[in-house]
Order: sequence, then structure tokens, then C-alpha cells
Amino acid sequence: MLCSDLREQRFWDSTCGRFQLSTPERKSVILAADVVGYSQMMDENHQTALEALRDARDSVIEPCISSGGGEIVKRLGDGWLAAFDAGEEACASALEIQKQLTFDGAPALRIGIHEGTVSFVDEDVFGSGVNIASRLEALAKPGGIAISDVVFANLPKDLQVSFENAGARLLKNIAEPVKVWAFGGIPPTGGSSEPISVLLENFVERSSSSKMAPDILDAVAIELEKYRWLKVQRTDDDAAASKYYLRGTLRRSGERVRVTVDLSARHDGRRLWSERFDRVVIDEFELVDELGMMLARRISAEIDTYEKMRAEMRPPEQLNAAELSARANDLMSSGLPDAFDEADAMLTRAVALEPRNTSAYIQKSFVGYRKAMSGAWPVHPTLAAALQPAMEVVRIDPKMPGGYVMLASVYGMMGKTEAAFESAAQVERLNPNAWGAPHGKSIACTFASPDWAQTHDPDGLQLLSTAERTLELAESSKFRSGHLFFLGIGQLLHNAENLQPAVSTLERSAGAAGATWWPSLFLALVELRRGKRPLAQQHIAAAHTLFPAFSMSVIADIFERSRIWPLWRLELAQLSNLDLST
Repeated sequence: MLCSDLREQRFWDSTCGRFQLSTPERKSVILAADVVGYSQMMDENHQTALEALRDARDSVIEPCISSGGGEIVKRLGDGWLAAFDAGEEACASALEIQKQLTFDGAPALRIGIHEGTVSFVDEDVFGSGVNIASRLEALAKPGGIAISDVVFANLPKDLQVSFENAGARLLKNIAEPVKVWAFGGIPPTGGSSEPISVLLENFVERSSSSKMAPDILDAVAIELEKYRWLKVQRTDDDAAASKYYLRGTLRRSGERVRVTVDLSARHDGRRLWSERFDRVVIDEFELVDELGMMLARRISAEIDTYEKMRAEMRPPEQLNAAELSARANDLMSSGLPDAFDEADAMLTRAVALEPRNTSAYIQKSFVGYRKAMSGAWPVHPTLAAALQPAMEVVRIDPKMPGGYVMLASVYGMMGKTEAAFESAAQVERLNPNAWGAPHGKSIACTFASPDWAQTHDPDGLQLLSTAERTLELAESSKFRSGHLFFLGIGQLLHNAENLQPAVSTLERSAGAAGATWWPSLFLALVELRRGKRPLAQQHIAAAHTLFPAFSMSVIADIFERSRIWPLWRLELAQLSNLDLST
């Protein structure tokens, strides 16, 4: 007997009113097996189902368990719990069972295996080992096997090759995710990070003989579908599944049109956003396209903000991969280097939960980019590392704009200007409403080499226009400070004679939530050029407050290869006179 070396103990079981025999808790490898669709088999042909079960049990399942060194602890009608001393024995038995259950009429079996703490009570077994093995069994595909990482780690190489990495999975009533290895594959994660659904209810058209409302709704749907994380629904049949819904009315009097819309959350009816748009109709097609793009941008921004707010109210261990990615993005908007490590940890968990979740990889790349911006990490190795998850997004889903947004941003800051522009162009092809395309171009123009800038954008006009476009598209962005910063740099480059517009923009950037030390640095440079050293000193002090390790070496690491460095060389040389360490 498997547990004969353990001292049995008697205890009173109040549920059945008698003494039972138990053993102390011990580590054991538990195999949980269950016949797939047995109830349906019984409904279709009771006698055939019974014969198939008996045949599989007597000729395959129980003999394989016994010959493999296991002991049947509990029979569950169409299922079994067996205990083994080693994971190697349990996995070898499971593989043999699935190999033999291939004859005509054989029932399909799911098997889960885990090593954990259990207690044997009479002819039953309890404990975490049983719970996780049972959850793994439910996760496996018919004819497949799912094992935990603790089992896989102790298998010999010849058995390990039979299993593939299925990532970490959240199992029901199990607090921490369990890394799973599978034979025969594992179904997708059950839609835990499926696109967020939005129901576009028909606009009510009043006091109008025109038919613009359906056209506007079509335009909104077309533009929203470019956001891959959103799913558009158009019929009432799908209403129960939608998370959000958009309603609207259209009124027209002559050439005047008024469109009123509101966006609400379906689960509680909470109104997230409502607005009225008044327009004069000059060209109906242009008006429909304008409203479609404007509404889609605002809807996506409002849903994104609300999803992040809801995620903040729940502990991280309860969040799926998409929610962890949103929480990490929110953390990074603070601009504080300490928050980046916390965000990175969340994203590591997100990738473990769903290895093909593109949102998690996009945010992974974004963390690297923001770390490089902060100056607290070596800039170029950090940017090189940030490229990898962005490339992984493009590999997983070549039509996901976010992957190209991060490629544009990282390539741009690395000074690989043409590659950044190519990636930004791909974003524009996939989703013209995404502010990541012009923002990536702004980064590329700022960090371009002096030679590239002299040839392609000598007066900063291209940087100015892309920064303005970013602000137009990113009305609700929590990263507005960064968008304003690049606008300020564009103004500095475009009009070196009149610095005041750039100063005003950089001051707005420095005062916005999540500001980095970058705007404070350039405000200091501007004041040095104006000959106002005390004001420059104040801005340097503000940069030190945001980043105590702020120094000339950090500035050089980030900006020395860019077009900015030679233009502000004289002012940069004066920073050492403002108590700025080298």
C-alpha cells in the first residue's frame, strides 16, 4: 500500500457520526482523471456507455495506474483519483493511458497531475494536491494531460519532451496562478481577456427627413473596429453580452445638425460620458466621417479610463492579463521610477497568465521605454530590451497597432529615425485615430541625428505638426505631459527667436500629472539662453526633486546623439555652474 508506512489515526467525523481512519499530511503526486461527455454518452445510449466505461476501466485505466506504481484512492463513477510516490510514475502512467485509449469506441479522458500536500482519510484523499490536480484535469483537452510545473521540473528529459509550456493559469479557488505543461494542448484561457464589447444602439432621428443617423453609426462602428481591444455589436440580440452601450439622437433643421450621444456601462447603467455636437452641413460625407472619427476616439478613451478605474478597485491577484496591463499603464502615468518596477512585476504576471496577450507585451515594451526616459536605467541597453516585447506583439498579431506604436517610440528614441517613421506609418494604416503614430514621429524627429534633421526637418516644422496632431488625438491621455513636451521642443526648433510660446508649453508640461524632469531641464536651458540664471537654477532644482540622481551624465546618455545637443551646446555647458553634478 502506498501509505502503509504512515501511522493511521482515528478521528470523529461529525458529518457521518462515526470514527474514521486518517494519516498525517504528506506530499503525494495526485492523478485526477475524468471521462469527457459521459452524461451525454449515457443519454444517447445507456448500455453502450456503461460497456465502454467498464472496458476502458478494466483493460486500460486501472491496469496502467497499478503497473505504474499508483494506487486508486477514489472512484467517482466516470472519474478516478490515484496517488503516486513520484511524478515520473504518474506521468508515464497517464501517457500510457492516453496512448491505449485510441481504439474504436474508447471514451476520451482528461487527466490532471499535481504534487502537493494531501491527507488520506479512509478511502478518500483531501488537500491542495487533490484540488489542483482536479482543476488541471478540467483544463486539459479531451485525450490530453495537464501537469503542474512542480511535477514537470522533476521529470526526466525523455518525459519532459512530451509536454509543452501552456503558461501560468488562474485555477478556480486557487489563489496563485499555476504554471501548466500540457500533452495534447490546452484550450485558450476562456476569454478572460476577450475584447471589450460595445453595443451601438440605433440613433433616434428626430425632426429630420434625412438619413444621416445610420450613416454616422456605421462610421462610428468602422472607426471603433480599428481598436483591436474593442468589439462592436450592432444588434439587440447581442445586448446581453455587451459591457457598454452607446445611444444617441440626431436633430436637423435646414443645414444645422445636432447630435447628442451618451455612453453607459451595461452592468450598472452608469453613464460614463455624454456630449452634444452642433454642426453646419456643408458636405454630408465629410460630416459623417468627422463625427465617426471623433466619437470613436472619445468612446475608446472613456472606456479605457473606466476599465482602469475598475481594475484599481480590485487586488492584483484577481486581475486577468488585460486588466493587469491596464493597471500597469496607469502606474506608469505617474512618471515615478519606483512605479516602473511595480508595473513591470504586474506585466510579468500578465504574460505568465496569458503568454499570447498582446496588451501585456505592449505594456512591457512601454515600461522599458519609460525606464529609458527616466534616466534611472542605462538608456540604450534598456531601449534594446524594450524592442523585444514590441517585436513579439507584431509576431503574434501583425495587425495590432500597439506593437508598431512601441516600435516607433523605441526606434525613435534610439535615433533609428527611418525605422520609427516606417512603424508609425504602419500604425496609421491600421488605425488613423491612434495617437501613437504622430507621437512616435514626434519622438523620432526629436531624437533624430543632426544630419537627418538638417535634410528632412531643419526648422522643426514636422515635429511641430506631429506634436500638435498627437494632442488633437490624445484629448484624454494621462501622458499629456509628454505630448506637451514634444510640442514645446517643436516650438523651440521652429522659432528660435521667440522662445515664449515654447516656455508656456513646457511650463504646462512640467505642471501636468506624471511630468518627468525633461521639461524642467529645457526650461532651465531657455532661461540660460535668456541670461536668467536664477530662474534656470529653480528649474534645475525642480528636476532634482523629480529625479535626485539627475546629472550631466544622465542628460548626455539620453540626448547627446540627438539634433538637440549641438543646438543647445553652450547652455548645456553652463549647467555645471548650477550645482548640477557631472
